Amino acid sequence: MPLFFQNRDRLRPGRLLTLAAGSLLSTACVAPPVLPPAVSSEQLCPFEGTELRLEVQAAMPDPDVLQTVATVASERIDGLVASPTAVFINEWGQIQVQLPAETDIEQATQLLSNQGELTFRAQKASADSATLNLLLRESAAAVLTDGADLETLNADILQLFEAPQIRNGDVRDAVVPDATSVRPTEILLEFNAAGAQSFADLTRNMAGTGRAIGLFWDDELLSAPIVDASYADTGITGGHAVINGNFSEMEAETIAAQIRSGAFPAPPEIVSLQTVVLNEACEVVSSDQF
Repeated sequence: MPLFFQNRDRLRPGRLLTLAAGSLLSTACVAPPVLPPAVSSEQLCPFEGTELRLEVQAAMPDPDVLQTVATVASERIDGLVASPTAVFINEWGQIQVQLPAETDIEQATQLLSNQGELTFRAQKASADSATLNLLLRESAAAVLTDGADLETLNADILQLFEAPQIRNGDVRDAVVPDATSVRPTEILLEFNAAGAQSFADLTRNMAGTGRAIGLFWDDELLSAPIVDASYADTGITGGHAVINGNFSEMEAETIAAQIRSGAFPAPPEIVSLQTVVLNEACEVVSSDQF
């Protein structure tokens, strides 16, 4: 069975995550490497479905940044639907996404509406754990009351942790196994060689210190597990980890897809969402804003 960190209580009601680490996890648990996306990079005509437009939040976006945003968006929606899909840069410098009518639009917008950066960070040696626990309780209260100071609290929590030691790019694959009635929805992480070594080093350095490893999603703390002293010699080896918690299968699939694709190099914003019908000449026959 997997080896679990001793986990510090985490705060978000309904989103309590723990991190399990698996030197004993079989590689058979992890799906084969993700294939290149089968999403067209050219506009589909004729077309009937949903169209999204993304804009990078910069006055003059660098062409290379735009292309990377388009590539990440393509990788995120690849596999979401079986019908033809397209992601391309239009004449206005927007990332235009064409999704067939059967697409789950809620999931598609979640996939495309945040940066999607997963990081592992060590709690600073100078950071008092009592201060961290206080901020975590205040953050939980802010979530329950929809408090306006949640962003400030997240920033204060982030200051208690060092720079990222592990990022999306250190993860080779992230998959969601079939859920069962006795096992919560979970995301299986498989690190690449560099990520596996970084994970072993990080857990070895933190083992027995009483300080946490912060698991952050777009700079918001999801979990702050503490590594048992028994890993002080080798760290947690094996190149796998498990994120599990009380979230829906769609949420887990969305996070896994974002981890696989990597983070956007610049945060995009969805500026247009509409159903549209195009003829063979790419002329709009009809459209309807959401």
